[in-house]
Amino acid sequence: MTQLTHAQISDAKSNDLDAVSSVIRETEELVKARARRFATTAGHTDSDLVEDLTQVGRIAVWEALGEFAGDDPAQFMAHIDRRITRAMADARREATRPGVSAYTAKRFEHALCLAGGDPYEAEKIAASEERGTDRLTPDLARAARLSWLGLDSLDRPVNSARHGESFTLGDVIAQEMGVPADLVDSADIASHRRRVIRECVHRTLGLLSERQRHVLKADHGIVPLGFYGDGPDADLAADMGVTTDQVKQARSKGKVRFSELYRAGARAW
Repeated sequence: MTQLTHAQISDAKSNDLDAVSSVIRETEELVKARARRFATTAGHTDSDLVEDLTQVGRIAVWEALGEFAGDDPAQFMAHIDRRITRAMADARREATRPGVSAYTAKRFEHALCLAGGDPYEAEKIAASEERGTDRLTPDLARAARLSWLGLDSLDRPVNSARHGESFTLGDVIAQEMGVPADLVDSADIASHRRRVIRECVHRTLGLLSERQRHVLKADHGIVPLGFYGDGPDADLAADMGVTTDQVKQARSKGKVRFSELYRAGARAW
């Protein structure tokens, strides 16, 4: 619901100061709410990003005023919501996907959904010929994957609330390897990240329904299941004691749910 009137919206579109001020006041809570939503990942809210996105949203409100045709309050608020949501999504992508364009980031994220949340498989999919006009070059797909994962530094503080600001990623890896921190190098970062991703994959699979988990494990040959990915769904359905339609539904819903959960968890570590 909105308190704005037809007259206020019409006057705001004509740059009437009082009417514009009314629109800004009416949309402020919506802007802040959307900013908090876009700046929150895995339960953690980036306060600096909230502030930046709030400014993006306010600008989007101004721009949306000139784009809206009509003066219906409910339709206007829906238009505003779509406009600030789109603007904040683009702004968040630029802030959290450094080094790649919005075009590249969007196509990689689509490939990530097709890959069930696996960024390395998504890199292959994004660069495959099957993507058609949405295909990325191998170099762009790799850049998008690195951007999505986040470029790490051995000096990055880790779990500072528990260990203090001086405890770094290098210290974490050194503890895992049982070697002095000054012997850790970039190759060890890659090994550490692969282990974290494996753990995140299995943790995320554990959050799915039993049927969804079984189908996705079978599709990729994740132990203790064998690899069914190249075979007909009828084989997997027979082994599970379900219909092929149930296998397809479990796969479709499972991939979507897995992708959502994995993307939320993978960036939290």
